[in-house]
Amino acid sequence: MLTSVVFGVYPMVLPARNPVYSLTIASAKAGDYGLKIGLAWWLIGIMLAAGYSTYVYRSFAGKVVVDKDSHSYSD
Repeated sequence: MLTSVVFGVYPMVLPARNPVYSLTIASAKAGDYGLKIGLAWWLIGIMLAAGYSTYVYRSFAGKVVVDKDSHSYSD
């Protein structure tokens, strides 16, 4: 339902009663320089997050040992 509303008002992001005051896609976007800087920081951040996840996964891999007496169950 939300997608059909978006396609119905397409060039407008926030329509107003007077079209002069409506917020369009072109007027709502950030500047080109800001978008390029944001993309660069996002790429650096996603690589750091993936590297950290890999490091944590590998550093904790294989260290959990579950045997019969580890949960204090009595038979």
